[in-house]
Amino acid sequence: MHVYLILDGQTGLLIFLFLLILIAWKPEALPRIARELGRWYNWARRSMEDFMREVNEPINETKVSINNATLDIKKTINEAIDPDLLRIAKALNINTQGRSRQEVIDEIMKKLPNNDK
Repeated sequence: MHVYLILDGQTGLLIFLFLLILIAWKPEALPRIARELGRWYNWARRSMEDFMREVNEPINETKVSINNATLDIKKTINEAIDPDLLRIAKALNINTQGRSRQEVIDEIMKKLPNNDK
């Protein structure tokens, strides 16, 4: 009975490298080598995360600034009282100073006669 081991390219390479390291160094040195490789891997990972954080931080701050500016502009547009609304409010003796668009509209609706009868 034959047992066939099917390996892809990466697994075969890893096994080859493991055997090469085993031959080059004594088996007693393998835990020390593994620890050192783990330290290097963690250092590289942390360095990459720090770099990405430094790159993304200004980008995220800019996105927040743009979103806040957009919201302010939308709020200003929504609260702006158009000239026709001002004319109607003036005709009904409604003070528009310091009031939002919606407040002026509500006041106009209160002063208009009811046509629901």
